[in-house]
Amino acid sequence: MASKCNLTVNGRTVRASVGETLVDAAMGGWIAVPHDCCSGQCETCRVRVVSGAVDDQGTGEGDTVLACQATLEGDAVITYDEVPEATKRSGQVAAMRALSHDVVEVVVELRSPLDYLPGQYVSVTFAGFPPRDYSPTLRWDGTRAAHELVFHIRMLPDGIVSSELGRSIMPGHRVDVRGPFGHAFFRRGDGLMVLVAGGTGWAPIWAVAREAVRARPRRDIIVIAGARDLDGLYMRHSLDWLRDHGAREVIATAQQGGGGLVRSGRPTNYLPLLGPSDMVYVAGAPGLVDAVKLKALSAGAFCFADPFLPSQQRMSFMNRMARLLRTPGRTPVPQDAGLFAPQMAGMDDAGRLPAARPASRPAARRPLQETLFAARRLMRRE
Repeated sequence: MASKCNLTVNGRTVRASVGETLVDAAMGGWIAVPHDCCSGQCETCRVRVVSGAVDDQGTGEGDTVLACQATLEGDAVITYDEVPEATKRSGQVAAMRALSHDVVEVVVELRSPLDYLPGQYVSVTFAGFPPRDYSPTLRWDGTRAAHELVFHIRMLPDGIVSSELGRSIMPGHRVDVRGPFGHAFFRRGDGLMVLVAGGTGWAPIWAVAREAVRARPRRDIIVIAGARDLDGLYMRHSLDWLRDHGAREVIATAQQGGGGLVRSGRPTNYLPLLGPSDMVYVAGAPGLVDAVKLKALSAGAFCFADPFLPSQQRMSFMNRMARLLRTPGRTPVPQDAGLFAPQMAGMDDAGRLPAARPASRPAARRPLQETLFAARRLMRRE
């Protein structure tokens, strides 16, 4: 039998087993540690280890680890930033317009607003198509209605979803949105903020930049946006706005071309010297993200990035719950839904929940499927 230990998460302590991942241990005590892919890729579950015995399983960055991979070696204390609960919303495509030859702005009008932090991402499902992850952003002038989500989507010739924008996906098309997720959301602070974007990585960076200017107008901010060519710099109007509203430095780069306010090369060529009090946000191609993270972490700076995953790499939350509920000795599903993981909201693709089971029936005698149904019922948040 595995040795037992205590895990304290944001001040709440649960009993866990040595060798469990932090996510599994927290969920075993009905504590919601935000997570999404559960494969060590998306960064949503990055937490800070305050003290204790934790094996980071190769995911350590400073005093942080990925909770879906890191395992307990003994008692431990961890913390994470509180974020809005993941939930499900429905709506329709309200508008579409080209931002460049291969980038389109898609505005989704929701039936009710979705709460998220600037820099987070959501899972978007256009009816009849597989889900894709996109970061909500703002129009070039910084506007967005409360019930709208604005996305920047690169159109790929062989893209299952993006190639249909403006064809079978038109204004009026039904859309389901699930989220928010992600670790790279805006955080307040006094140190230098460096924002780096490549291509449509500008979407989350623009959202973070606007919030940073609004929250602390005099904060030092350096913005670096890059593209393959001049046409790819579709965000130039937004860069102009940042220049006019106090950003210390705004740099646009192009690998092909340049001149005027556009410098030749890659965003990494223009990173400033970084220090331990600086915050770096990066979004874009994996090569750019990895290069910026390496430089930031080498300097001791904070670095936030949310790489997106192909859908086939994702491990569903229900599969993870099934594995947990097969573990002997787990506490039965509690009657207080408020302590459970927010990612369960709306797990039925049709938005339906099964009928509630009689409360008097002992949880220990429920078959696994029935227990999962009960978990779905308890986690209904909308």
